[in-house]
Parts: sequence; C-alpha cells; structure tokens
Amino acid sequence: MTSEELFKSFAIIGAGPSAGIPIVKAFLAIGAPIVAIARPTSTNVSTLPTDDPNLTVVRADYSSTSEISAILREHKVDVLISTVTVVFDQNVFADAAKEAGVKLFVPSEFGIAQTPKAGLGSQKSDFAVYAKSIGLPTLRVFNGLFYEFVPWLTALADTGKFHIVGKGETPGSFTAVSDAAGYVAHILTTQSPSRLFDTEIHIEGQRATLSEIAALYKGSVPVVHCDALPTEGVANAHFRTFFQKYVEIGGGSCGWNAITESDDPESVSRDNSLWEGHRWLTVQEVLGL
Repeated sequence: MTSEELFKSFAIIGAGPSAGIPIVKAFLAIGAPIVAIARPTSTNVSTLPTDDPNLTVVRADYSSTSEISAILREHKVDVLISTVTVVFDQNVFADAAKEAGVKLFVPSEFGIAQTPKAGLGSQKSDFAVYAKSIGLPTLRVFNGLFYEFVPWLTALADTGKFHIVGKGETPGSFTAVSDAAGYVAHILTTQSPSRLFDTEIHIEGQRATLSEIAALYKGSVPVVHCDALPTEGVANAHFRTFFQKYVEIGGGSCGWNAITESDDPESVSRDNSLWEGHRWLTVQEVLGL
C-alpha cells in the first residue's frame, strides 16, 4: 500500500459514445464520483443515468478556458480526462486544468502508441509537448485498436465485405472499449499519483492480425484483399486505407516505434498487470463471433 493520498475527484470532457460515455459508466460502476463536462448542445449525456449521486453533468463552451476552469475549481477536480476528437483544441483544456490546479490530465489518446508523423499523430504529439511546456502532468493511455473499430476499418459495416488492404498478416494490439474504460477508472482510483505522472500506459486485450480476425467470421462474410478500400458508399475510404497500411507495416501494435520502425511485442501489454485479476475480453466476445 502507498502512503500517498490517492486521487479523489475526476472530470471528463468529451463524453461521447465511443470512449467518453463508457469511461463515465466505468467510474460509476466502482462508486467513484465523476463530473461530465458536455457541450451546450450535446445529447450524448442523455444516455447516462439521472439518479446516480456520483454523477454530475455540467455544460461548457469547449473553446472557453475560463468557463472550463471555473467548473474544475468548483468541483475541486484532481484528474481531468479528455476523450474529444481532434477537431477540438486540447490546449484550451490544458490551460483550464493548469489554472484550476488539476493534478493530472489524461489527454485523448486511447489508440495506437506511435501514430503517423502527420495528421492525427502530429496533433496528439504536439499536445503532449504543450502540456509539458506548461508544467501539466499527463497520463497517456495507449490500447491499440478497439475491437469495435474493426467493422468500420475494414468497410464491413458499409459493404458487407471484410476488406484487407495488403496481406493483413502483421500483428496489432486490440482492446475492448469496456476494458479500456474500466482500466482507466481502476488505475486512476487505485494507483499512487507519482506512478501516473508523465507516464505512457500500454495495454492490450488481444494480439491479432486482420487476417486472423477475418477468419473468425468463418465464411459468413466475404474477405477481400485489396490495394485500397472501395470509395463508393464508404465514407473516408482514403483515411481507412491509409490507416490499414500503417497497421500493415506494424503501426497497429502498442509496441511499435515509428522512429526505428520496429515492434517490441513484450512491451505491448506491459501495464495490463496494474488491473490485478482482470480478464480481458477477446475479439470473438466483443464482435459476437
């Protein structure tokens, strides 16, 4: 046991259906209080319970440092979690957290550990640099790809066919949304603050290739190997193709190092042990295969 005082108060900004709502529910499941900061027009929080005394829902302009900071001060928040998409400027949240005396910021990562040097990856990396420059401790959580993301990534949800760009034989890290959410709630309420300050967490529910996942459908859907995803009826097909190509070279693994272009399989689930006794869900269970 640690002699350090554990974090006691939490807030989340960006309570959307992909990761935010599951994280809120994970905190409530263990009886931990959490403040959900939603945009004025957001309807996502309507899916949250209205009678849980541990949940407080407030609304704020995500572009207003002063508005967000006032909420964080009012609720004496120790840890602020962000699950917003990249269209929002996390620097605003960092400034608000620093101003309000927040002890730890968990930025919106929840994906592959080493993202490409352009686009999404550069924005997240740039934010990490910014947070450090203002002296705001961060905890970055990398869980690989969500199982639930696979039907979208392969255009299965759009076309009824499981598309694999290239061979699909490179192992990647996959994790259930509920496992990632539960993990975040668990470590933030049980680990010493000093263990989490300015730390990168790597977790993995299952290591698999896209070809292995395709095989789990047991012929119920056609598997198509291609050079690029079809564009007709497939939104953001070029981005999905780009993402699959990054997975193909190894970037889907939590052990991937984009600088050396090498993978360290032993590091992919190095922090799973912080959730003692937890049984991680498999892709079969989550996708119902």
